[in-house]
Amino acid sequence: MFDELFEPDAFDFPGDAFSNFWADQTTGATIEDETRETITPRAFRLRAKRRMTRIKHKETLRELIREPPRLGEEIHVVGANKFQFYTWIPVLLDWIGGTDEFYCATWTANAASARDFFELWDKGRIRKTAGFLFGLYFKRREPVVYQRYAEELRLRGGWIKSLESHAKVMLLNNETTGDYLTVEGSGNLTHNPRFENYVVINDRALWEFHRAWFQEMKTLRRKLPW
Repeated sequence: MFDELFEPDAFDFPGDAFSNFWADQTTGATIEDETRETITPRAFRLRAKRRMTRIKHKETLRELIREPPRLGEEIHVVGANKFQFYTWIPVLLDWIGGTDEFYCATWTANAASARDFFELWDKGRIRKTAGFLFGLYFKRREPVVYQRYAEELRLRGGWIKSLESHAKVMLLNNETTGDYLTVEGSGNLTHNPRFENYVVINDRALWEFHRAWFQEMKTLRRKLPW
C-alpha cells in the first residue's frame, strides 16, 4: 500500500533524483559520501622503461611477474581470465612490504573483496589510511556491500566516495623503500576474472599525480538536483 501511494513516477523530480533519494532512504546508504561534482581534468606525461608481458593459459599473476617494477619502470600486462583487479592488492603488498597509503577507484566491487581487503588491513598491511571511489551503479545495485565498505573504512579512519565514475586506478606506497606503485587497468574490484589489461608503474611523480585527484575527490560534497 505504501509503495503504491509513493511511486517515484507520481512525482515530478528532475532526472533520477527521486530514485536516488529513495535508494538512500530504503537501503540505509548515506548521501554524505556521494557527489555529482567531479575533479579538475588533468594529464601527466611520463618517460618510463617498459616491460611488456602476456599471460599464458595456466599462469597466475604471481607466476607471471615475479618482481615489482624497478623505480621508473612500468609493466604492461594483457591477461586471460586467470586473475582480476583485486589480485594485484596482496601481490603488490608482498612486493613492497605493505603500504603506507592505499587508494582505489573502481566501478564496482563485491563482498569477497571487502572481506579480504579489511583482513589485510587488520594484519597491518595498510599502515595509515585508505580511500575508495566507487561508481554510483555499485552503491545502488549492491547497497549492502557498499555499506560494509563505508562502515569498515570509517571504523579504521579511511574514507569512501561514490559518483558517476568508471575509473580503475590503484595506488600503494612504501615511504621507507621509496616504492610508489600505480596500477591502471580495465578490471573491477571483484573476484570475477575476465580478459583484462593492466599497467603497473613505479614512479613517485605519477603516484602523486593520481593521489592529488583522489584527495580532491575526497573533499567534494553532493549537490542535490532539486
